[in-house]
Amino acid sequence: MGLKYVEHIKSAVLILLILLSVSLTFSIWTFRTNYQPIEQAPAVETISEKQKLGDVILPYKLIAMSEDGVTGTTGREDIGKLMDFMKTWSFQNLTEADKEVTMEEADDIISQPNTVTLFFRSPIPFGVADSLFRFADSVTTEASFSQIVIETQSDIGLIHFIGKDGGRRFTAQATGVEPEQLNDLLAGAKGLEPYGAVERETAMTLYLPATSASVSNMTFFQQEVSPSRFKKVLFPDTTLVKQVKTGEHSEKYHDIERQMIVDTEMKTLRFNNTRMSDSEGVSIPSELLMDSLDFVNGHGGWTNEFVLSSMDPLRKQIKYRMVVEGYPVFSEMTLTEITQIWGNGQISSYARPYYQLGEPTPENAEKRLPAGTAVAEGLRTDPEVDFNQVDDIVRGYHLQLIQRGEEALYTLEPEWFYEENGEWHPVNNAGTGGGRGGLE
Repeated sequence: MGLKYVEHIKSAVLILLILLSVSLTFSIWTFRTNYQPIEQAPAVETISEKQKLGDVILPYKLIAMSEDGVTGTTGREDIGKLMDFMKTWSFQNLTEADKEVTMEEADDIISQPNTVTLFFRSPIPFGVADSLFRFADSVTTEASFSQIVIETQSDIGLIHFIGKDGGRRFTAQATGVEPEQLNDLLAGAKGLEPYGAVERETAMTLYLPATSASVSNMTFFQQEVSPSRFKKVLFPDTTLVKQVKTGEHSEKYHDIERQMIVDTEMKTLRFNNTRMSDSEGVSIPSELLMDSLDFVNGHGGWTNEFVLSSMDPLRKQIKYRMVVEGYPVFSEMTLTEITQIWGNGQISSYARPYYQLGEPTPENAEKRLPAGTAVAEGLRTDPEVDFNQVDDIVRGYHLQLIQRGEEALYTLEPEWFYEENGEWHPVNNAGTGGGRGGLE
């Protein structure tokens, strides 16, 4: 009898296990976890539109050599058309032609008849060149170029990429362009402004306008972006940021490691991350350029029009200068450049204007500026100027802030400026001497 009950018990237990298994399986199939919705990180509020690499890397001058003489322009429209034309080409067989091009060699290449040369304000690393032009093969060199020389009557479409101050020279062949198109390019360039060659003993030749020209005086209403919008970008946790008024026109935002000094009158800010200030090492130029572009794009910080003006991989520093209608803007009273210093992949220092040029006023007039060649000869005889150390001479705008009743206005007056040893100065009374006030 005992064995009989044991068999019944086993059967009952087996049935219970089967029922339990079915129940658990059904529970698993129908189970829904009560997850809380994941909060998305707040998006960074952008201030203005993002820029592409080709928007901030632009040649600032074009010159053309022909049997009829030298012509040139700094006009954005003419230069933009050539850049767009070149973007349709395919550059092949990029080859290092000189490991160290001399000043005389560079001058000889640029002054060849039937050539068109583009000048860049800052050396451009080949590491980003394929974002500007089409290369048939991948570009691996981190060398840079400051001028592009196009031989318009070359059978193979020869192009020279010339480095700055003893840099390297590369050549390439441009395919996808007909010889007639290159000839048309040179023919069109003959109608540009007459230029003159200003030769020097121990420095490269300067190519400058040979005639006077009228440039518009301009006045803009002042606008600004609130510094608090930059605070949200530059500080990882804004709840830890303290704001302190440090003067009549000065405020400081800071946490333990970072601070942002704001000049509320000149509408400028200077940010510093003390943890990154002692970073060592040399940055890769193309990475520095792309990081800087991505950083400003990340918060839409192009509050006015800016173009790349200088880059120092040793200091990990890069600058973008404000331009208006293609002319660079300078000022002794406020910032007209965006300056970044990087360290270990993060921004270490960031100085910039936060004002914006609003709508222009209707009373704009014109000012006639003398020929650039005359300005250069005046600087050559100025005892305060080392003419062989003058990097360039340009038409530009001198920015000043004025108060008209309750309205703040920015005036832009056309002037000649020259760069000596990396620092910009206004040319006062062109032809008789150079002003020594350094400009932003």
